[in-house]
Amino acid sequence: MKTKTLTTLLTLPLVLSTARAGDMSAADVKVSGFGTGALTRTNTSDVLFSRPLQAGGVGTKPRTGVDSNVGLQVDAGINGWLSVTGQGLVRKLETDTYNATATLAFAKARLSDNVSVRAGRVPLAIFLVSDYRNVGYANTMLRPSQEVYAQVPNDSLDGADIDWRQDLGASSLTTQFAYGRSSAKVAGETLTFTNARVLNLILDQGPFAVRLGRAEATLALEQGGYALPKAKVSFTALGLTLDWRNVVVQSEFTKAQAPGADTKAWYAMGGYRFGKLLPFVSHSRMTGDITQTTDSVGLRWDAFRSADIKFQLDRVKPRDGGLFNQAGPAFRGPVTVGAIAVDFVF
Repeated sequence: MKTKTLTTLLTLPLVLSTARAGDMSAADVKVSGFGTGALTRTNTSDVLFSRPLQAGGVGTKPRTGVDSNVGLQVDAGINGWLSVTGQGLVRKLETDTYNATATLAFAKARLSDNVSVRAGRVPLAIFLVSDYRNVGYANTMLRPSQEVYAQVPNDSLDGADIDWRQDLGASSLTTQFAYGRSSAKVAGETLTFTNARVLNLILDQGPFAVRLGRAEATLALEQGGYALPKAKVSFTALGLTLDWRNVVVQSEFTKAQAPGADTKAWYAMGGYRFGKLLPFVSHSRMTGDITQTTDSVGLRWDAFRSADIKFQLDRVKPRDGGLFNQAGPAFRGPVTVGAIAVDFVF
């Protein structure tokens, strides 16, 4: 699925309108988009810095492919309780070229004021920012923590999920359950999670939110045309956010259990808002079969109504190559990564 994905999404409103023979008004269809234009570089050519699932990466020569993307989303209301959503995203992943993929494609049924069900390709909601991890404008940092988000690089699930929201006085508790399968490709390998079960509990109270999640699945790994033995895998995550007055805090603690990749990871990010400027600092750590730490400083500048400018500097210290591409087993760094990005929504 390459450039045809975006073409399909662009024509979705016309198809829906034709199918309903004019019953759907213009207000029933919403087309929106998002994107990031970024330039990233490091201080070494010995390894390549990349995001999870990317086959390429960046060294001392500045490149756009690591942190840049553009997405288009179409939301169409069928009636008062049923809607459909499609989303396409252009980015670099399993090949070092820009390709389009269908990241979301689901129907949503609102069963009551508190319960909704989605079926199709839904977000794989196991992280704090799973629903908007690809939308740079919705995040404080230029990119999510490498150490935490590399544990489960897949971002969508082919199946279904259900949300149940309960009001608890001044708070609300949302219970999410999802079931399905998810696949991803990287460096000639195909990762497929089958029989995936995901359970999340999210408590919101004003500016504070806490999220507890658990996921279990069967992992099938195909490497070089050969299928390796299937294995049971699991993932547990605890996340919290605070956006109170001018203080912004975000943190996640995670544990992944998989053959050859048993890891624990966490990060903590804090910032303070000065008008349209939000400077922040972050520390991230992964231990276990893969070890790496990252210290980051950055600045988000909400320079425009629907766009921001971000600057971020990372100091990454891997052990035995860590999460870097093309790293030798003895490589320990450290590596300095610098990036500037413009995030936008429309």
